[in-house]
Amino acid sequence: MNIGYIYYDLLNLYGDDGNIKALKYRLSNQGINVNIDYISLGDIINFAKYDIVYFGSSTDDNLLIALNYLKDYKDDIKRYIDSNKFLLATGNSVELFGKYIQKGEEKIEALDILNYYTVYNESRIVNDINYSCTMSKNNIIGFENHRGQIISKEKNFLYKGDNKYGVIHNNFIGTYLLGPMLIRNPYFMEDYIKRILNKEDIKEDNYNLEIEAYKKAVELLS
Repeated sequence: MNIGYIYYDLLNLYGDDGNIKALKYRLSNQGINVNIDYISLGDIINFAKYDIVYFGSSTDDNLLIALNYLKDYKDDIKRYIDSNKFLLATGNSVELFGKYIQKGEEKIEALDILNYYTVYNESRIVNDINYSCTMSKNNIIGFENHRGQIISKEKNFLYKGDNKYGVIHNNFIGTYLLGPMLIRNPYFMEDYIKRILNKEDIKEDNYNLEIEAYKKAVELLS
């Protein structure tokens, strides 16, 4: 199984590479041989090669640098998402795939692949969250720190009451959650591995430490 970490040196502000390391570890425990390509600016990206593609978080300026390079791959990324391959975008990289990013009077055209757009607030949104998940029976915990707000007509990844959060489209997941989201949410990680392998009956794996940390965090956030 091939994983592509797109612009790993630009989109890795909060230890996002932990998600990739965790994916490789858990898939390897299922007997899957996993190769990770760490792709930098200027590298030629063959999206058709990958089973999973990952985009992490960055500064606002670095996000626009990444966007400028990715516009050459817009059609490739759209084909990738439309073919139900797996794409995970955490932190502000979720903003890349919508129609545009509105920063005050400035409107920045994004990749325009999915049906949402981003509006920047004057103040940052900084929260620890504990939200229900549309893809798992267990809540998702995490940390957010961003100015952008997604206005979406796509399916939402998380929700709490009327507050909807993140984006799902086929096997695309976009969320503002920062850092190693997959490590912090072991139940979701197991569900995600099942989804990637397209089967419910997978080899038993040991998530004991992650579950202990998850339960403590849920307790603190309740």
